[in-house]
Amino acid sequence: MYNLLFKSGNILTMDENMSRKTWLAVDENGKIAAMGERNDAPGEAGSIIDLQGKTLMPGIVDAHIHSSMSGIDFNGIDLSGIDTSQGILDAVEAYCAKEKQPRLICGWNMNLKEGMADKKLPTRQELDEVTGDHTVILVFWTAHGGVINSKAIERANLPEEYRYVEKDGYFNRDDVSFYIIGEIYALHTEEEFKNIYMDLAKKCAGYGITTIGALDGMMVKDDIDVDIILKIHDALPVEWVNYTQTFDYEKVAGLGLPRIGGCLTIDGSPPQLTAAYFEPYPCAPFTRGLLEYSDKYLYDFIVECSKRGMQCAFHAIGDRAVDQIVRVYQQVDKEMGIKENRHRVEHFSLASDEVIAAAAEIGLVATSQPAIGNALDLGENGNGFEAFVSPEKAQRHENFNYLIKGGVTVAGSSDSPCSPLDPFVGIDSIVNAHNPARCASLDTALKMYTYNGAFVCKKEDEIGSLELGKYADMIVLDQSPYNVKDRISRDTLTVLETFKRGKSIFKK
Repeated sequence: MYNLLFKSGNILTMDENMSRKTWLAVDENGKIAAMGERNDAPGEAGSIIDLQGKTLMPGIVDAHIHSSMSGIDFNGIDLSGIDTSQGILDAVEAYCAKEKQPRLICGWNMNLKEGMADKKLPTRQELDEVTGDHTVILVFWTAHGGVINSKAIERANLPEEYRYVEKDGYFNRDDVSFYIIGEIYALHTEEEFKNIYMDLAKKCAGYGITTIGALDGMMVKDDIDVDIILKIHDALPVEWVNYTQTFDYEKVAGLGLPRIGGCLTIDGSPPQLTAAYFEPYPCAPFTRGLLEYSDKYLYDFIVECSKRGMQCAFHAIGDRAVDQIVRVYQQVDKEMGIKENRHRVEHFSLASDEVIAAAAEIGLVATSQPAIGNALDLGENGNGFEAFVSPEKAQRHENFNYLIKGGVTVAGSSDSPCSPLDPFVGIDSIVNAHNPARCASLDTALKMYTYNGAFVCKKEDEIGSLELGKYADMIVLDQSPYNVKDRISRDTLTVLETFKRGKSIFKK
């Protein structure tokens, strides 16, 4: 007898043929044991759920989440939508006033100076006036910079070359940003971290996310967050697929982890003029952005990881950065073959057809964040990337369609906290993109957030589609996404229940 039976449903399997079923049975190991297309469901099971026509589909796989940053930020001050320096100060002051004892306070989703109506950000001195004895860090929505108050500067252990931050509290370059964020976030206790991850897992389950590609380490000093995650991994209701953001491959291999990297940043962020392009920025013709590492450094690292069978992941946004990492991957492939490693390029935001073809040939995979590109597009038919590259390249920027057409498997993801954790925001950003050039079908969108997510994390044999022998990671929706007539959102599509390995982990 089956352990659990779902019947009378609209079951979207997301298998190779995009087939649909009406019933599905789960065994005692949490795996799919039987499925059917007609009204021939078994009459008995340990538990029977009558879907009454509701939709059952694979659980969402968000292949690129910064789980430590997300969990910390979700417990801090959300600064999104505030577009004046005084507005930020007011929000910070109100939050700090509620905290009676001095503590660490983290603000997130802060706009860049260029996005502020008054073209200003709070300074360290201004933050000091409203934060009292609290240690305060405010991070840009890009996660590539921010501002800290004097208490945070005291606790950040700034080396001499970073002491310029003391002037006004601003930090922008990747090396400085990741150092400061790592020092400050590491001030959380182990118990606080455990609560942070459990809260994040519950939030994920409520959104229908059953697996995350968790990019951690680096943003917390000495990667202590990774150690804590590994301690509680089996207790978390959602699966963490760990990507440790470090170049210390021996340490990661010693932890028994077959994946390394994530936001090992080949370049930076376009709005901060640090993404690396071949041509100068139209909005800042004095720069083409920054490449963080030499070819030789990347080559040596990828060789050592590939020898150990590890999957690498690197952040690359600008076409110069994508070109560099793909070329280095190519060279390693010529010498030892790396298709089985299925190395990743995070974002893969801008590339020529030639570079995309080279990536596909050696089995590289990519993660994309459709909600970020959609948010940067300015209104209907707008293109928010024309400040950074030519109009022609702007149409290719953050456009996963070129990658898919060129044979690269692309997973959808949130890059949380840089865009909303809710996967249906990303799915809607694909189907109903402001810029028609970045639109794709609902089939493509759902595939990117289910099977492709599993594939990019090298988990497609276990999850990502509803097929015999795979784990029953599933979500129940109030209706089919294919029946939604307008924007796909929590107002038009509701996650009613989430299952991980056949066990309910969220119910509305």
